[in-house]
Amino acid sequence: MDSPLPLARNIAESVQALAEQLLAAEYDEQNLAVLLRHASELTREVDYYVCAAVHDARVKGASWETVAAAGAVSSATARSKWAEKTVRRRLERRASEQSGPRQRDPASPTPPPRPDADQEQEEASDRPVATKLAAALSHLHRNSKLTIREVADRTDLSPSYVSRILSGDRLPTWPVVETLAALFEGDPDELAVLWENAQGMTPPPRQPLPDAAARLNAALRGLYLAASSPSPGRIHETSGGTLSVPTIQDILRGRLVPDWKTTVAFVRAVGGTPADIRPLWEAFHYAFLVIFNPAPDAALRPRPLPPGTADAREDHPDQDGHQQ
Repeated sequence: MDSPLPLARNIAESVQALAEQLLAAEYDEQNLAVLLRHASELTREVDYYVCAAVHDARVKGASWETVAAAGAVSSATARSKWAEKTVRRRLERRASEQSGPRQRDPASPTPPPRPDADQEQEEASDRPVATKLAAALSHLHRNSKLTIREVADRTDLSPSYVSRILSGDRLPTWPVVETLAALFEGDPDELAVLWENAQGMTPPPRQPLPDAAARLNAALRGLYLAASSPSPGRIHETSGGTLSVPTIQDILRGRLVPDWKTTVAFVRAVGGTPADIRPLWEAFHYAFLVIFNPAPDAALRPRPLPPGTADAREDHPDQDGHQQ
């Protein structure tokens, strides 16, 4: 049951998404059966969250008396209700439920075509990478203090559509992502890789070094946003002490392009998947080698790294995979 982030936090993100789906159904004026189905899914996920929250507290050393007081139950009830084996079985059941194919509820009508050209190109998204984009947009939205209705009014999008984007139920087109990022005072570049991953796109293998470094750093920042911008100290703790606070700060500020081991540690610490970032890191790695290990007959001499990537020279593995 080990997790790069607290179990409860991961489930809390799912609770938020389900709550936003319920709100979207309300905006769509869906029938009672659909509304109650969303409410039932939300209630079940909240129950899973409670189990995970107790698990996390126990891992941190909370006593059963503390758990009982927090849950307003007796110590005996707490031990029985949230025993480790019971919690493990319930969370394994949740994992099994989520790994199965998702089917459309027959009670939920197929939504009619939307007149907006961008919305016509949208697609329902079940891919985890799409939820990262939604999480990053949701974080920016919360920081903006705007209501969904205000977002809709300022973007000419329907409240339902905005809610579905933020819940991860709809994958918007890039112009919509740019519009929302600008409205939320975010950086679209930090969302670009999340959007491309959700679309199943891969970066070109050969890019100029500054571009490759910028895209990798922006992707790491995007995952950081999707994790609700935890503090460097929190990331340090989540990495098990592998990442120092100065290293984390340098990554977030674009001062450091980390080696692969450090990249993996950072990505996992913010709840991402290293495989999604690997192509970007390899693109930087290739551009780095082209500059610092040119072909013997090449006319170009090695050039210094651009600002923001100078620190990578010390950490970057050479062609044989060894640290230089």
